[in-house]
Amino acid sequence: MSDTQAGALRIYTEKMMKIYRISFKSQGELYMYLKGEPEVNRDVFPKQSSISTDVSFAGLAYEWAVEYLLGGYSGEYDIVLAMQRDLERYVPVRSNEYTTERSFAGSHPDVPAYIAGSPRSMYRRNRTAEKKFCRVWLNLACPVKTTRGAILNRGALTLSLVKLLEAQGISVDLRVFMSVYEYDEVFLFEISLKSPQEQLNSKKCFYPLCSREFVRRLIIRVMESMPFGEKSWFPNYGMSLSSLQFREIFFIPQTDLVISTPEEMGIYGNNIYYDGASMFSAMGIDKNIIIKLREAGVTA
Repeated sequence: MSDTQAGALRIYTEKMMKIYRISFKSQGELYMYLKGEPEVNRDVFPKQSSISTDVSFAGLAYEWAVEYLLGGYSGEYDIVLAMQRDLERYVPVRSNEYTTERSFAGSHPDVPAYIAGSPRSMYRRNRTAEKKFCRVWLNLACPVKTTRGAILNRGALTLSLVKLLEAQGISVDLRVFMSVYEYDEVFLFEISLKSPQEQLNSKKCFYPLCSREFVRRLIIRVMESMPFGEKSWFPNYGMSLSSLQFREIFFIPQTDLVISTPEEMGIYGNNIYYDGASMFSAMGIDKNIIIKLREAGVTA
């Protein structure tokens, strides 16, 4: 396999396909890339859909979409935040990073035990076992018919899933991606929203997870800078890989969790509890949580 490095871009051949894989460590890094005005591949993209597409389909103008990478995008964040709070009444997100036990020495006293004369009259906090690690991938590519409600519900569920995993002592690496192909050329865009060492910042993640502009303006603009050879990338910008194809082509281990399109996850944007039960079931998440969400959906 021969690799060509071009900043965050890797171009290589895998299984008879030419792969164009571009990675960003943060939204700030993507901002710097786009502000550098990367050259458009005019041989393939005679017209820039990232700029010319109507606001009714792609959202705010390209210039605004770029600036929102630095923050300030609110959209329907309040709606997603409210849904998260509702969900977390049924999804256990309290941290288990520490346990507390009575001991001979500790940080604060157990008064009843002290009065009773017990030698173990102090509370000591113990760190639980070393954290495990999980990478979560979310596919931003969605059919045009996907409803706004489904996108928002998937965003809220993803944020709650990250909190659930971390409450169980699992460090999460959250990434979003879009992977499409045209004949024997494959494009993968990926960006890190949260490293395993970071605390979850829901507001920062909201823009990539839930906005139209991130996909239809920004990722499309990145695609327009790729040195594709296949002319048929324009005007439809390729066809989406399935979750199975994504795993196979990019060697994604089964231990990684992949959140695919809302339709594949059984998310329809009506009842957040039913959508949550469907998504968690598809991903093999705790059955007790799924049962609780289904019960909540009946009474919602």
